[in-house]
Amino acid sequence: MYAFIVKGFSVTASFRIPESHTFQQTLPLPPVTTITGLMGAAIGMEFKDVMEFREQRNILFGIVGSNKGEMKDLWKYNKIKSGETLKDVLIREYVTDFSLTLAIASEDQAILSQIRDGFCNPRYALTLGNSDDLFKIKYIGPVVEAKIVQCSVFENTILAGDQTLDYESAIDLKNTSITYRVRAPQVFLLPTAFNFNGEERRVSKREQFTFVGSPIKLKNPISAYMIENIKFPLL
Repeated sequence: MYAFIVKGFSVTASFRIPESHTFQQTLPLPPVTTITGLMGAAIGMEFKDVMEFREQRNILFGIVGSNKGEMKDLWKYNKIKSGETLKDVLIREYVTDFSLTLAIASEDQAILSQIRDGFCNPRYALTLGNSDDLFKIKYIGPVVEAKIVQCSVFENTILAGDQTLDYESAIDLKNTSITYRVRAPQVFLLPTAFNFNGEERRVSKREQFTFVGSPIKLKNPISAYMIENIKFPLL
């Protein structure tokens, strides 16, 4: 398995939970579909095409990220009710000062080199959520061979499946500030595939993912990949 990492920063980011409407809660980290879209912007592919590209090339992602705060914003929008157009507002959540370390992996080294070139010279603006949540790249690593390791301790990442019955806290309370915010793992059922019909798309597949915040230790270690001394569970 080959991989390279991308490190970057965004002042604000918002990863809307699917099917949320007037209160648009954000996920703590970008899901696989968001990262797929980010890759598409870098290499110049529409979302439909890059979803197919990722599946055909068996491209995997590792996601590690953290933020320094959260906020809510009011959006004005028009809605149609009984044939009449009305003005209303919705609340959208954001994370602020968001740092992301992304691993992109594949068995095909040549394809990874092409994707890496796309991140070095993006075809379109790179964003994390909305069009104004610009993603500033700070580092792009070389394509390297990733090694499989067994890992049980994770923090600020995403794990495949529901891991809520297979973990214990790994927080060292004796050396943790009283202002530290403890964030328990959260499980979300998220879209991972779509059926496309012109500009319309419908969810064709959903999978469970565990979003890990504060450090946890799994009772049963899982495989991860070591890339530039960072352990990534690949998705």
